[in-house]
Amino acid sequence: MDHDTMGLAERQELAAFKQDTFPPKLAELREAASGAEFQVTLDEESFTSAAAVQMLSNGVFDRLIDDLKHVCRDAIGKQAVREGLRTVHVVHKDAPGYTLGLKDGTLTLHAKLDGSIGDDLPGYGAYKDFLFKKL
Repeated sequence: MDHDTMGLAERQELAAFKQDTFPPKLAELREAASGAEFQVTLDEESFTSAAAVQMLSNGVFDRLIDDLKHVCRDAIGKQAVREGLRTVHVVHKDAPGYTLGLKDGTLTLHAKLDGSIGDDLPGYGAYKDFLFKKL
């Protein structure tokens, strides 16, 4: 979907998220990762519903923050995150379910953000388990 066909409500919701919610969530993520300076990117064109944007804070960021705190509890975890994680990239998709991938320092989440929280988003512990296996 190109930017011209994205609805006004979705653009406004995304702009408000990026201005108001994103900076403090990014700071929390970096703090949870013991100061690792990774970036967070959103595939903005994929956010075709306001509900998907609204789910970013609690459904994605809060869970990732919690799991990064667990991964970075010791020196080995902190080093693994600092050396192995450069970017977190979030993509909303219309199909149910989610996938996590890690390639070249980029952790990618493809998820149906406006779907069922239980099956369409990683739960608490999912990022931790994935990162322990991949980093």
